[in-house]
Amino acid sequence: MKGKRLKILIVDDSSSFRSAAAMFLTNELNCEIVGEAATGREFLKMIKNLDVDIVLMDIQMPDMDGISATKEWCLRYPHTKVLAITMFTDKAFLLQLIEAGFKGCVFKASFFSEILTAIEAIMDGKLYFEKDMPVS
Repeated sequence: MKGKRLKILIVDDSSSFRSAAAMFLTNELNCEIVGEAATGREFLKMIKNLDVDIVLMDIQMPDMDGISATKEWCLRYPHTKVLAITMFTDKAFLLQLIEAGFKGCVFKASFFSEILTAIEAIMDGKLYFEKDMPVS
């Protein structure tokens, strides 16, 4: 990626996914991982003290899901760039993401091939949804 090194917060209840994503983002895309959280509540406590460019947010987590956490945060800070990382593909679900404040969505199965394109689009102020997502 061009320009400054992006600061990313990863929120996912799978520690193995967080580790793999962090390694990829750091080594392949030269991003800085400023934190990791396993639940929506942990995210809400953590983000208050961090300088973050983009949040990668899992949707289904124990304690507080990603949609609730994003909606709560984005009500106060609507310019936060949050990208959903999920396995869900239902159209109604995707509309719910946009209403909650997400700037886009990437499937976990294609995370490593799509994440650069998604981050670039979101940092350019665009929404990003994978071409296979039924958003029309």
